Amino acid sequence: MPYALRTDHLVVGYDGWVSTPITLEVEPGTITAILGPSGCGKSTLLSTIAGIREAISGHVIVGDVDVTHIPAHERSVGLVFQEPLLFPNYDVARNVGYGLERQGVSRSAARARALELLEWVGLVGYGDRSVDELSGGQAQRVALVRALAPNPAILLLDEPFSALDVDLRQHLAREVAELLRGRGVAAVHVTHDPAEAEAIADHVVRFADICE
Repeated sequence: MPYALRTDHLVVGYDGWVSTPITLEVEPGTITAILGPSGCGKSTLLSTIAGIREAISGHVIVGDVDVTHIPAHERSVGLVFQEPLLFPNYDVARNVGYGLERQGVSRSAARARALELLEWVGLVGYGDRSVDELSGGQAQRVALVRALAPNPAILLLDEPFSALDVDLRQHLAREVAELLRGRGVAAVHVTHDPAEAEAIADHVVRFADICE
């Protein structure tokens, strides 16, 4: 069985900074946490895997497909950012169903799927609400299921709880880990917090250790 995600001597960079080659392997259905200080390149790695940034060299393989030169929206990669970045002009359900609509799913079918996912993360009855009514933790749950709605092969979590207080951050990390394992979703979670990494991951690696 192929890895859910593999990078092969992947070199990433931004604003003149360039990494050494990065090799990362994530098995299907597992959560890998990448631990490292702020500014070390973790977010740049995730945005390159997602296709938001272009790789300098090397390869990104999702399942058995080399997606290095495939546009972001065709990679089957979900990404949750540090901030929820919800669409303020859409209600909660429309936010969750946005990716499905972009795939050609009808708005009604996308909404039905969105309501199922909201129930899954404990937000029954929130579909018609404005995103302005959500707490920080609720907004990140919405961002999580928005990323999961199109059924990506791999989910990338870019310090999605960093704006929350320590207790809530670790609580949500454990909650998200349970939800992802329940659905067999493979994920990469980057953080600077060792306790958060241990709370969410099956495997914890240091960013420096995956760089040659």
